[in-house]
Amino acid sequence: MEYNFCNNKDMIHNGQTKKTNMNKRTRSVLLWILSVILMGGFAIYQRMTGPTYPLSGSIELHGSEVDYHFPRSQDSDKDAIVELETTDSQMHGTFHYRRYRSHDKWASKPMEWLDGKLTAIIPQQPPAGKVMYKIDLEKDGKIMKITEEPVIIRFKGSVPDYVLIPHIFFMFFAMVFSIRTGIEALVRGKYTYQYTIATVVLFFAGG
Repeated sequence: MEYNFCNNKDMIHNGQTKKTNMNKRTRSVLLWILSVILMGGFAIYQRMTGPTYPLSGSIELHGSEVDYHFPRSQDSDKDAIVELETTDSQMHGTFHYRRYRSHDKWASKPMEWLDGKLTAIIPQQPPAGKVMYKIDLEKDGKIMKITEEPVIIRFKGSVPDYVLIPHIFFMFFAMVFSIRTGIEALVRGKYTYQYTIATVVLFFAGG
């Protein structure tokens, strides 16, 4: 009977150990999932509020709706295209632009109808070159500015895919690990140091 009693105690102890290990694994998986979700949320927020995200919206002038799409980033080997979508052919647009932080005078040119859109083209600039621009709409003698402040577009050098893809891959995982490291530190986990080292390595590889 004593032998059976000891076996029962061992079985209970082993069962509790397995349950504890399972809870730890489940908790770890949930924390990793939370880290991925938070990283995705931060990335979307940064993308949508960053200075290179296109400025889009719509306005109404004399009963005609105009949808606009203003780019704020462009490869330096291409012209930038600014478009206004409207079905009203009586709508006219004037495009004003000049180099950012320069002593240039504002240059102006009428926007052209192209494929059913009012279009203006910003000539390509060298890498890191910036151009500020604004648009006035006119219909039946009424003029409206689309934006109160000029829009700034930055031209950037083209990055080959074999450089860009690894960069995105490593930075993605570096962000996930950095969030997971922070969570591990908050819950006083035992892997904070290991996760910190992994985060530093991933940021170094991606950056």
